[in-house]
Amino acid sequence: MPICLIDLYCRIFCSLSPRFIMPQTAQTMIAAARACVGTPFHHQGRCAGVGLDCIGLVIHAARAAGMVVQDRTDYGLRPDGQSLARALETHGARRIDVFDAGDILLFRYDRQPQHVALATSTETMIHSFAPARCVVETLISDYWKRRLVGAWRVAGEGTEGRSI
Repeated sequence: MPICLIDLYCRIFCSLSPRFIMPQTAQTMIAAARACVGTPFHHQGRCAGVGLDCIGLVIHAARAAGMVVQDRTDYGLRPDGQSLARALETHGARRIDVFDAGDILLFRYDRQPQHVALATSTETMIHSFAPARCVVETLISDYWKRRLVGAWRVAGEGTEGRSI
């Protein structure tokens, strides 16, 4: 039986279901975020290569995918716990039960949702993380799984040019 090259590629490199083909928007968001790996963490940072915070990284990735993003920087180092989830929903993201590459993950600190990351697979994510002092791609370890509040989907075919 012949082996499909896409199936083989996904089994080896993607850590994804072998039949999953990532939408173009998600691919673009992940590529833009990966290009920022090593960028220093900077609270309210919005400049790739110079300084980004977790929200700034997600905004950068969404804009690279052609999405119109309403940005705000009127938040403290520890943002209001409900404002991140509200902002995602206000800008058209929909909460999902099972996440894939390209989805936005929301994590809690001090019992409040205060940190976002971009899933690069069902097992990895990219985020600008203050303790790491830069943008990093990491495993979604048990540490992160315990803190996961939820996932939101903004990427997908046909989202280019839409507000999030």
